[in-house]
Amino acid sequence: MTNRDSYINKTLRFLSRVKWKSLFLGFVLVFGIIGFVTLASNLGFWILYENSIHTSNSSEIPEAEVAIVPGAAVYGKTPSPILMDRLACGLELYKLGKVKKILLSGDNGKSDYNELRPMLEYMLSHEVKPDDIFVDHAGFRTLDTLIRAKEVFLVNKAIFISQSFFLPRAMYLGKELELELYGYECNLRTYKKETYYLFREFSARMLAWWDIQWDTPPKYLGKPYPIEGSGMSTWKGSIPVSIPK
Repeated sequence: MTNRDSYINKTLRFLSRVKWKSLFLGFVLVFGIIGFVTLASNLGFWILYENSIHTSNSSEIPEAEVAIVPGAAVYGKTPSPILMDRLACGLELYKLGKVKKILLSGDNGKSDYNELRPMLEYMLSHEVKPDDIFVDHAGFRTLDTLIRAKEVFLVNKAIFISQSFFLPRAMYLGKELELELYGYECNLRTYKKETYYLFREFSARMLAWWDIQWDTPPKYLGKPYPIEGSGMSTWKGSIPVSIPK
């Protein structure tokens, strides 16, 4: 190998190292910016939440026209612990007279999966008046639930019932959608995947922010059905075998 060839090889190796260092530094910079924006945005969510009306004490929550109970996983016909606690808290507020109506919102998008029927059966089995229960079969996401609450059920003021690690996102969406929303924390136990949910909320909040910026519509909307009178005609697809009198 000549001196010239050796010089060229050394130069190419040097340029290669410079190239990979530049790419590495570029990736570090990009991910650093994304990380900073994510942390800053999540901090903003928590600041908004801390300045909102929320509590785990039923005696402290203001009265509203309706309690919104969002869906969660069901196993066959059995609500998951997270969903069971939301239902129990919704029932508590209804029994205390904090709300006059209950809006059950969940996923009923597949023939073999229905979050709403177990939710409806729970409320009926605990002596909630059938007329006072409204069912939203298209609550696929929190965004869908809240947009439909406002645009379909014409809700102005509501109590949103969920666990504390989910509520900051819901309260942010409610504020952006100009819904008067109060948060009722229903952490009635320690949940198996609580740490996972806490981490998942980082990206979920960023998605919520993105949805608001781009006016993401719900999967389905539909004609207005005011949250007054009887909600029984909204039960289609989730009607229990027998309705308690």
